[in-house]
Amino acid sequence: MSRHHAPICESSGKVRFREPKDIKRALRRADQDRSRARLNDVACNRREIESYSCSDCNGWHLTSQQTRPVRLTPVARPLMRTPGPAAGAMRRMASATGFTIAAA
Repeated sequence: MSRHHAPICESSGKVRFREPKDIKRALRRADQDRSRARLNDVACNRREIESYSCSDCNGWHLTSQQTRPVRLTPVARPLMRTPGPAAGAMRRMASATGFTIAAA
C-alpha cells in the first residue's frame, strides 16, 4: 500500500498535486530534508527541485530535472523589402504627374 496521501498519476506514476501551493510546500519540504541530511552527514534521496503541470491528469508533479532555458534566436531579415500597397499607389501618382520616385 502506498504511503502517499495524494493520488498517483496513471500516465507518469508520480504523485499528483492539485494546486501550485501544494507544490511549493512539497518543494520546501524536500529542501528541508536535504538540509537536515547534510547537517547530520547522512545520504538523502530527495532530489526534487522543479515542478511542472501534467496535461494527462491536470495536476502538478515534482521533478529533479532543471528547466531548460529558452534561447531566443534572431530572425533572419530579408535583404530586399517588398513594397506594400502604399508604394504602388505612390508610383501610380508619380507616373501620372510626371515626377520620379527615388529610393531612400
